[in-house]
Amino acid sequence: MKFLHIFDPLKERDYVTNGKLYVGIGAAFALAMLVGVFTVGINWGIDFSGGMEMQVKFQQPVKAEQLRDSLKATGFDKHQVQQYGSDADNEWLLRVERVSALTPELIAGAKKSIETELGGEVTLDFNAAEGDRFRLAAPLTLDPAADAVTQQRALDDQVARIGKAIEQTELRLRRTVDKDGKESTVDAIVRDDVYQGKARYLVQLQGISIKVGKELTEKFGGVEVRRVDFVDATVAQQLKTDGIIALVLSLALILVYVAIRFDMFFAPGAVIALLHDPLGALAVFVIGRMEFDLPSVAALLTTIGYSISHTIVIYDRVRETLPPEPPEGLSMDVVRATVKRAVSDTMNRTFNTTATSVFTTIAVWIFADGSIKAFAACLTVGVIIGAYSSIFMAPVIYLWFRERFYRPPSADEVQGQITRAQREAGVV
Repeated sequence: MKFLHIFDPLKERDYVTNGKLYVGIGAAFALAMLVGVFTVGINWGIDFSGGMEMQVKFQQPVKAEQLRDSLKATGFDKHQVQQYGSDADNEWLLRVERVSALTPELIAGAKKSIETELGGEVTLDFNAAEGDRFRLAAPLTLDPAADAVTQQRALDDQVARIGKAIEQTELRLRRTVDKDGKESTVDAIVRDDVYQGKARYLVQLQGISIKVGKELTEKFGGVEVRRVDFVDATVAQQLKTDGIIALVLSLALILVYVAIRFDMFFAPGAVIALLHDPLGALAVFVIGRMEFDLPSVAALLTTIGYSISHTIVIYDRVRETLPPEPPEGLSMDVVRATVKRAVSDTMNRTFNTTATSVFTTIAVWIFADGSIKAFAACLTVGVIIGAYSSIFMAPVIYLWFRERFYRPPSADEVQGQITRAQREAGVV
């Protein structure tokens, strides 16, 4: 059977002679993206900037585009819309960037109302970065001699009075809907330990969810808000840190793997190429201004996987075809010729793997939306850049390190080296 070859496997092409130019182009592009990260910045998605997620149910079918238009009209330019369940359920997950609906005036009014209800001064701590919630410390003296039931009743009574005081202002406690469709504020005030005569609470309010729910109700009729969750600034920062750790750890493990499987002359080329690939893929977020969220981290990790796969195939071909070391060591002309041949031999494999992957990701890029669109765009650019670094950068960097740091093996080491062909022929 005759296979179609884009690149003639019998014809050797030189991808090494102009290696300095290829490496320079790749390094310049990666450096430009790195500068862009610190100057232009990355358009962080809700996962990394904090936000609110609502699960809503409509009485009539709605389309994703209608929901996006409504969220934009409400002032949430950064948002995500995802269908929840089947089409017949008419349920959607809406995610918007955190914008607290609370103002200093509303907070001051709530503090005054609580102090009036409790008959004492309270401490109220509000941070807009945490969204529609505040922390409260209220005086409460518990009788040490009282039993646990009595103490619990005193705590429950204070929670009820705090909730009553808040509901008398313009603010409303956060409500959840149980499986029977009944609203409840039972989780709106979260109690902490009593310390030095003060009970501490986390009070969660309806803010953004009310604003979004009102807009959706006006446009689509009856809307049931079934669940409201938040990603606060602390969690968002932790997700950023975890994403960076995942990328760095993957690069470190790949360095160890390449160093063990081959030798230290191969490892720098693989690692430099891998650093280049995710930086290049960031063009989607730095230049294209797409939102960077958790699926984008997965796209960068996938890019690294594609790139190292191409690089390992080329390196393995180099290792297999390198002649045995003579006592004086192989000349760089022989090594360079072997590398040229190895890149040419694997070009069809690299091209076909890259092309079939890119055709798929481009289709997803065109027809998908939201975070999946950004994932596909990042993966498309990353796979292409990964193929470039594997073909034009990694082999050249290997030659550079070998030429400058290579030490000819000893006589015992030479005697122990055989080629793959010799192994297959039974030479030991």
